[in-house]
Parts: sequence; structure tokens; C-alpha cells
Amino acid sequence: MKYFHDFESTGLSFAERVGDPEELDAAIGKITLDFQYLEDTARNLIVLLSKADSKVAHIMTAELSFRQKLDVLASLVRHLLPTLSPSSDGPSAQDAQEALRELVVVCRRAEEFRNTYLHSRYFRERRSKISAKGKQGLRVYREAVDSGALLDAADFIGCVGSDLESLPLLLGLADSMTDDGRSISYFKHGTVLATFKFGELT
Repeated sequence: MKYFHDFESTGLSFAERVGDPEELDAAIGKITLDFQYLEDTARNLIVLLSKADSKVAHIMTAELSFRQKLDVLASLVRHLLPTLSPSSDGPSAQDAQEALRELVVVCRRAEEFRNTYLHSRYFRERRSKISAKGKQGLRVYREAVDSGALLDAADFIGCVGSDLESLPLLLGLADSMTDDGRSISYFKHGTVLATFKFGELT
């Protein structure tokens, strides 16, 4: 005798099961997808900067949290910075290091937005979060939230992803990049440095 339900696919589409999507649900989903783009970008840059074999780099990063990926990426940049030549119209090595510091700050801010909105409870258009830190004890935070506010957070995360994606250009490691919606490629003097296909091992 089975006491609990097991997974079984219904074969029904979203519209057949739910109807029109709820704005709040869709906005939360966009935060998830935009953060995945940011996290994939951090991983791609680790692959690019480490010059490791793609599969080896994926093995090294697959189980890392976003914060750990960001620490590895920042350490790689600081290690390589003395050997890189920023573009003539770009910042000096010192300015590039400051830009990296600012980029790390906004990446962590993006992660905070993701954690805030995804690790919360929702009832209609109210969000609540329960914490029990040793220094503060039990605390419950509540706020009204709407789909517009969630989309603002998602847009910020997506913009940070775009900024991070352009880091090789800022450092002079690449002089151009292309993004066709399916993959992104970095070039130096017309030669492809690396191509990353979205959602695939590259």
C-alpha cells in the first residue's frame, strides 16, 4: 500500500491547468531566471580567466554557491590583473581593480535581492520573512509587495549580469563580444577567445 503521492506528469499545458499566469508568480520567476543568467556569467568568466579545460572548469564550479563563484572570479582577476593590458580608452590597472570591487558589491546586492524575494512567504500581495539569528532572536518582517517591485529587482539582477558579462572588455582581455541570444563569444584581435552556449557545457 502506498501512503504518499509519487510524481506523475499530467501532460497538460500551463494554460490548461492554471489559465492566465499571475503577475506576482511571473515576476518571481523572472528574478530566478535573471539570477541564473548572472550566475552562469560568473561561471563562464571563471572558465575564460582560468584557461582550464571547459569540462575541468565545470567540475570545479558546478557545486559552488554563487558567492563562492564570485570569490573565485574576483581572486582570478586580481591574480591576472598585473599581466593584463586594459584598452587605451579603458581604465588603468588601479581603476580596473576599483571597478572590480564595485562589480563585486553589486553582484552581492543582486544575490541579496534573489535571497530576499525567493526565501520569503507570500500571501496575496504581502511578503513575510522569518529569521531567528542568535544576536536578534525571532523576528518576522512583513511588507506589501507587487509585481512591479519584483520586476525592478529582476531588472537590476539582469543589468548586473550584463555588466559582469562585459568584464573581459573592461580588463582588455577581449576587445569585442557578440551575443546572438543562443551564445556569447569573446574576441581578441578578431580571434575567438571563448564561446559559451546558453544552457550547455561549452
